[in-house]
Amino acid sequence: MALEIYLVRHGKTVFNITGRTQGWSDSPLLPEGIAAAENLGKVLNGKIRFDAAFCSGSPRAYQTAKLILNNQGQGADLPLQVVEDVREYNFGGLEGANQAKLYEQIAEKRGYADVPALMAAYRDVDHHLIAESIHELDPYSWAESEAQFVGRLKKGFQTVADLSPADGRVLLVSHGMVVTTILKTIAPQDTLYQSVENVSVTRLQYENGKWTILSIGEKLA
Repeated sequence: MALEIYLVRHGKTVFNITGRTQGWSDSPLLPEGIAAAENLGKVLNGKIRFDAAFCSGSPRAYQTAKLILNNQGQGADLPLQVVEDVREYNFGGLEGANQAKLYEQIAEKRGYADVPALMAAYRDVDHHLIAESIHELDPYSWAESEAQFVGRLKKGFQTVADLSPADGRVLLVSHGMVVTTILKTIAPQDTLYQSVENVSVTRLQYENGKWTILSIGEKLA
């Protein structure tokens, strides 16, 4: 048996609902986000025992992981380890920006007729069009480039693998763009740049230094 990672996107937050960019900045989990994390834990209780648990340093990811573990039955005895390199994309000076207006800017900058045309192209391109555009638009030049983001995520996921048993199951709570980008990194020809839902489970396998995608965005109930 290889290492299996249950990669979970954090619970739904205020910024998710109000349409604000949320990378290294944070906003509170909504009641429905809390309930969804608790429910996932209850669904896993008695079915899955984790050998390790990880999350990014963002409060929304940490809280989601604790809610899952507490309701899954391992909250008291399984340490939750923070891995900063699996944090969300850094929007830099565009943190907290109106996402709809930002995407309109990107569409104009890239020469697309509108945002739907931009998003249709974004899902199929071989590079992270959104990350590259935000990196270029950031007035403070703080936002990560695609290369910086991908490099950080590879390092973070390797850290998770190194801190985990070779055979076992681990929980990793992270973020939407993280899930999308790591999937594209593992299987660039077979996956799209398309965000998974909050508190969905994406299962990855790590064996002999190789990552494999087992499932994407499962809603366990």
